[in-house]
This record gives sequence, C-alpha cells and structure tokens, in this order.
Amino acid sequence: MELKEYLEKYGVITRKPNLEAMQYFMKEFGEPNKKTKFIHIAGTNGKGSICEMLNSILVNAGYKIRKIYFSTSNKI
Repeated sequence: MELKEYLEKYGVITRKPNLEAMQYFMKEFGEPNKKTKFIHIAGTNGKGSICEMLNSILVNAGYKIRKIYFSTSNKI
C-alpha cells in the first residue's frame, strides 16, 4: 500500500495509533529509527529523574554518553 493510499484509508491522524501503522511509516521514511541513537522520554512527571537514572545505568555499562537534553512544553 502506498503512503497516499494509507492516509486516505486511515486518515492523517488516527484515534488509535498501533504498531502496524508505526512500522508502515518507519519503512516509508527509510527506517530512521534504525539510524539514530537517542532515547525519547515523555510524560507528565519524572523525566529528569529518568534521564539521570538512564545516564547512570548507561555510563556504568560502558556507554559513552554525549549529552542528555531535557525540556518541558511550558518552557517552549
């Protein structure tokens, strides 16, 4: 199914996003998820704490961490 056909069938924004839809779009856009190395943390509370814990875990596991960026929508 072509991207245009998919959008006509399911709409630009679906009320129930699913794994099949995400896999389709990732494939259509050249699977950028396999080319990038980042972790996206979302939610209302606890993002800073999660970033600090992940940083500690990854550094202790031997990974070199460049930078962890943290922002909230109320700062934009």
